[in-house]
Amino acid sequence: MKKVLIIIMVLYANIAFSQKANPWSLEIGASTYNYVFYNNLHNYSNNFNYEFYLLPSKSFSWIKLTTGIMFSTKRINRDEVDYDIKYIKLPILLSAGYTFKKVKLSFTGGFILDHILNYRVKLNYNYDGINNKDYKFDDVNLAIRAGITISTKISNNFNLNIQPFIDYKINPDNIYYYSGRWNPISDYDYYHTIIPNGIDETGSNKGGLLSYGLSIGLEYLFK
Repeated sequence: MKKVLIIIMVLYANIAFSQKANPWSLEIGASTYNYVFYNNLHNYSNNFNYEFYLLPSKSFSWIKLTTGIMFSTKRINRDEVDYDIKYIKLPILLSAGYTFKKVKLSFTGGFILDHILNYRVKLNYNYDGINNKDYKFDDVNLAIRAGITISTKISNNFNLNIQPFIDYKINPDNIYYYSGRWNPISDYDYYHTIIPNGIDETGSNKGGLLSYGLSIGLEYLFK
């Protein structure tokens, strides 16, 4: 009976602490980031990449569970070709950290599911009046994220969160195909497979799976 009472008291204390620690929150923010290229023979470079997110979270004692929705891009230039992929993402992240007065330092990690909303190839050398083509895909892919979050209290209900992070795509976008034709194949169809996206169908390592960036968010604490 004593063991049962002790367990109940521990659970009650944990619930009370969790409530006191503001277990629910909602964060809105944005990120910018760059992709890493392993083989840069074709002058790959990053255009401006961005990410907007809305992330509800729940704290369980010292652990914080976060999910929500993200809108992200993969925008890369190769010589006279621009690649622009737009994603919708679902993150599942865990954070754990320590509070130093008004500043909290946390380590964050987890998984991010993504789906391509649109993939546009723009040929800057094409002057026939139509210089881009859009592609659609049905697959869902997976990345892992790791980061360090610095949170500072700016009011009773708001925190400012700054997070440097790295992402690695463990399940690359399935955008490659082999047409089986010598000719004809459009320039758009040719170049849409040239975007750095890991190892292509020829076995060439193009990179583009690893990215690093910085996010800034405003978090509202429900009391």
